[in-house]
Amino acid sequence: MAGRRRHLRRRKSWEYGDGAINIRVGSRRSPRRFYEVTVSGARDAPRFARCIDDQVRAFPRDPIVISINGYQPWLQKVLGTCIEDYWSEIADLAREVQFAETMQFPEKASKRGDDVPWTFILDYMNVPHVYYWSVDMEPPESDDYGLPAIDTYRFRVGAWECGKGACRFDREVPVAIIFTKPTPVCEHVVTELMFPFLYRDNDFDQPREDEEGICWLFSRLYWLLTDWQNIISAVSIRLEEAETNSHERHLPVKTRTRMLHREVDRLYELKEYMRFHNRSFKKLQKLKDDVPKQEQKDPLWNDMDDAVEDLEQYDSTMDSLKERFNNLIELEFNIQNALQSDQGQFLTTIATLFLPLSYLASIWGITTITWPPIWYLYAAIPVLIVSIIFTASFPFIVRRIQKVFYPIEEYRIQLQPRNFTMLGEELPANVDIPGGGGRQGRVKHKAPRMAAHESARSRSKSRIRPEKVDDE
Repeated sequence: MAGRRRHLRRRKSWEYGDGAINIRVGSRRSPRRFYEVTVSGARDAPRFARCIDDQVRAFPRDPIVISINGYQPWLQKVLGTCIEDYWSEIADLAREVQFAETMQFPEKASKRGDDVPWTFILDYMNVPHVYYWSVDMEPPESDDYGLPAIDTYRFRVGAWECGKGACRFDREVPVAIIFTKPTPVCEHVVTELMFPFLYRDNDFDQPREDEEGICWLFSRLYWLLTDWQNIISAVSIRLEEAETNSHERHLPVKTRTRMLHREVDRLYELKEYMRFHNRSFKKLQKLKDDVPKQEQKDPLWNDMDDAVEDLEQYDSTMDSLKERFNNLIELEFNIQNALQSDQGQFLTTIATLFLPLSYLASIWGITTITWPPIWYLYAAIPVLIVSIIFTASFPFIVRRIQKVFYPIEEYRIQLQPRNFTMLGEELPANVDIPGGGGRQGRVKHKAPRMAAHESARSRSKSRIRPEKVDDE
């Protein structure tokens, strides 16, 4: 019993007893485009090895894609039956996918030699509702401000692009291992979407170098799992909701302001992941120089360029949305300041009306004065009338005085044709072209040689009398 307790104390946080792991091996023979093997320990390694061997025999030189949806300490022994031993850290990547929070750029797993695999850990991003709707599940509950947790945006994937030379059964077969989490959403993506998506790609069977292999795998998983356009659409919907709440005053101002601040914070978080995607693509683009010249025309590199351009456009759009949220926050403060100013103006008006009456009441309250109380009424009524007239006319009088001493004039600049480019012209009219005095000189024309000779003569005359030409 004591030994068992010591064993439990030594158990790591990622070890969950003898939990089973589902491993899928891509295959075009299967209707689901993969064969599934459930392993619950190292004793199941031979069944996994037979599945890989059958795949290699059935489709020689066909790339092998392996999907693993969890981690156990014995996973490396299972993978070791098919993958060479000198790549013994593959299972550690599965552990990092499950329990680590950091992301990893696509990079070589080792610098000790040329034939080394490539690895990466990335959080692909999409609207949480899309993930859960795809498996007919209700999305997770949002917080009090209607924002889903940032973790629900992420689809965490780890990949190990072994390339050629890794498979024990055939050295010419490229191998790629994809690690995901054992969640219903991940299970749906792997079993229903990923393998058919990869096999439908026309470039799947194209022979390529290891550098191209990691670029292909990274980009294809990105197109499958990430949709920044969905996220931008969701943020735009929340922006419209915030604008409606702000303009129609549906919620208290403190609640509206807090919601807007949370939206801005969320945009900053999303932009961090977007920039990580952008930097990852740019890092992979540099691998183009390492592949042979004849392979640099692969459409894969155009896809990489398109992805970078799209991410830069999305980043600009997110900046615009962030600026609009900040404008709404500033609008809320301006509205509050305006309301406080209006309230102060109302109190000033009330004070102006009743201050003279209060002054009269203080006079009648002096004990040494024995005037009859009715006299206060005779004095208060005219004073109140004068106060009302003064209060009503004072703003108008002030505006009239300001208009007399500080007149407001309107100065409107007239548009001039010479400041704009006319239709059909290639240069704006305000560009001074040497030798060209009129508009016809600013447009390219295909003229015969005689016309060119005449224009040369006119240019020579213009050099002699430039001032006269300008006056004309």
